[in-house]
Amino acid sequence: MSPDQFTAFTDYLLNLNQASVLVPMVVVWRRRRHFSPAVKLLSWYVYLSAFCSLGINFSSPAIFATNHSFVVGFNLGKILLFGAVYQQILHSAGARRLVKMVTLGAVVCIAAMLAYGTTLAVPGSRIIQCAVLAGFAMLYLEQMLNDSPKTRIMQDPFWLLGLGQLLYSAGTVTSFSLDYLSKNVYDQNWKYVIIALIGMGFNYFLTLTFLRARPHDASVPAPLPVEQAALATS
Repeated sequence: MSPDQFTAFTDYLLNLNQASVLVPMVVVWRRRRHFSPAVKLLSWYVYLSAFCSLGINFSSPAIFATNHSFVVGFNLGKILLFGAVYQQILHSAGARRLVKMVTLGAVVCIAAMLAYGTTLAVPGSRIIQCAVLAGFAMLYLEQMLNDSPKTRIMQDPFWLLGLGQLLYSAGTVTSFSLDYLSKNVYDQNWKYVIIALIGMGFNYFLTLTFLRARPHDASVPAPLPVEQAALATS
């Protein structure tokens, strides 16, 4: 494959990755009435992704000098949205408090990067997004291991979401490593191949999440009555 052909192939994969969000979007439209409150909140991700993809590809130079604002906005929006989702599905008050603090810290870090310019904020916000959301996914996986299983693991929508996010985060680390090596060893386009593949992989797991969602999926348990709470802590 010639360099020009490889570049064209890379562009095709990147466009396919951005278009792949239409698959979970259609599932959201068809199955929204079956979603629990947490999954309904998660479903806003497809609109965030679609809006930012359109902005990245079709933003006018007369309004935005670069499309960096949409890239940073996507990473920041994903952190805020997923943080709100995990606030609803984690049972431990300590874990929910941790999610809130980490989400706030991530927002502050990205805002600080933006103060230095979007050139730093673009890769920085992506790294922060992957690290933070991988941590949130692991909190939920730990919760699943500690709770008595009520459903098959592959039928749990949030387990599927967490698995997709962990693979996405691992792929992002790989793409950044290839970016570093490309300066001396590899063609830089390999980085974009990895980015496209992990993006489509995440949308695949997101689609499974929406397909297997049910009205009573994981949610924060109701508080104990005062008497029961006193006994539980005694």
